[in-house]
Amino acid sequence: MRGFALRGAVVATCGAVAVGLLVAPASAATATLSPTFGPVGSHVTITGSGFTGATHVQFTSGVEATSFTVPDDQHVDAVVPVGATTGPVGVVLSDGNTTVDAGTFTIQKPSRASIAASRSVTVFPQQVTVSSRLSSAGTVVSGQLARLQRTIIGSGNWDGYGTLHTTSSTGVVSWTFTPRRTYAYRVVFRSTPATAGTTSARVQVSVRPTLALSAPSVAPILTTFRMSATVRPVSATGPIYLMRYQSGAWHRVAKARRIRPGHYTVSTSLPATANNRFRLQRPWHAGLLGASSASRWVVGVNRTLRQGMSGSDVTALQRRLRALHYDVGSVTGTFGYDTLHAVVAFEKVQSMTRDGVVGPAVWRRLTSPRMPRLLHPFSDRAGVEVDLTHQVVLYGVRGHIRRILDASTGGGYTYTSSDGSTHQAITPTGHFSVVYKRDGWVTAPLGTLYRPAYFNYDGYAIHGEGAVPSYPASHGCVRITVPAMDRFNSKLVVGLSVWIYRT
Repeated sequence: MRGFALRGAVVATCGAVAVGLLVAPASAATATLSPTFGPVGSHVTITGSGFTGATHVQFTSGVEATSFTVPDDQHVDAVVPVGATTGPVGVVLSDGNTTVDAGTFTIQKPSRASIAASRSVTVFPQQVTVSSRLSSAGTVVSGQLARLQRTIIGSGNWDGYGTLHTTSSTGVVSWTFTPRRTYAYRVVFRSTPATAGTTSARVQVSVRPTLALSAPSVAPILTTFRMSATVRPVSATGPIYLMRYQSGAWHRVAKARRIRPGHYTVSTSLPATANNRFRLQRPWHAGLLGASSASRWVVGVNRTLRQGMSGSDVTALQRRLRALHYDVGSVTGTFGYDTLHAVVAFEKVQSMTRDGVVGPAVWRRLTSPRMPRLLHPFSDRAGVEVDLTHQVVLYGVRGHIRRILDASTGGGYTYTSSDGSTHQAITPTGHFSVVYKRDGWVTAPLGTLYRPAYFNYDGYAIHGEGAVPSYPASHGCVRITVPAMDRFNSKLVVGLSVWIYRT
């Protein structure tokens, strides 16, 4: 009987009274139990035969179910009673003596789960860790499967998120991820025969998107110009506004236009010559908190700038040219020799008049310039390209332009060399490399060269020169200014690739 209690009976005889014990027959091995584990108070169904009129459902240690029903001859439904422990379950049939063995039922221990998030607000793409600890009767539970679930606030629909994890030896399970919108999270633990499953409380993690504003440092007044904006994650939608700081507060200027996921453009104009501070603002939308970008300063300019002038607009010009990688030298606020050649190089790249004067057309182009590109990008090293068409030198590192220098190359005229032969002043095209260098001023048959870096053994070099006109004027070398060569010389290492071409 696998430990079931013996049931007593009184037997009357003529002339005497005797007390005896009737032992129930061995349990019939024809019943099954479903489920086979659960907590106290759970419902079980015993399936077998001959259950009509059954009198008792017994659990381990003689604890009987106080609530059970016999819906038909093949089934008994019972509630696991208080005090039951893991062990066999039996059904006492209508004769009061026969007990049917229904198998073993395992009493699950109740469990409790805590939950915590490493941060309640994240700024994308910050990561967050959601962790939960499972315990039962004050003891941690290890080896129990758990699933992280999430729901949109207010929806009530929970979805599985991430992979199944198993509690560690300390009862802890955790997930680390980058949330892309605001969700509430909870952890659902699966049941095992030993420990009941449970669901933790919920914890909310709010997400703030990242906004970035790209704006020119200078812009002509009363002229519409564009700024670009990015939002991350790119799945973020909703309105983004351009704000201007005026009279001690931020004011809405324009609404940005979405051109593709994560990218926006916005246009505005400046009413007067002044420093203008802008930023982006995105209100709460679609599960993401409100956010603002860092602010950007745009200087409204109106003067036409020439060599010899000074002022804050010259400073803004120099900073803009430097941001575009033109070799402007130092930012001094004075329109000097270096600034002049940086402006000329800019005009060359933009196919504008090469006069070195920053008028309205140049100011407008500075806000949205043509960006040159390397025709021979260097994936793992530096290199030089000489664009004969635009008369500039491009210095690139790992495929990115790092410096643009004003240059003058072969003028195409005919000249007579020291031996009386005639030649044409042409800069050779093709792929070369720096083969040797000289320092200081070097006297050559056709003139003097400052710190030449020769890119072949025929005397062609990139060198400094006192006169660098805005047009091709050399015998075939690549001229740059003397101050530019002082800044650039260390980059012209022996072996450096030199590509010379026409576009």
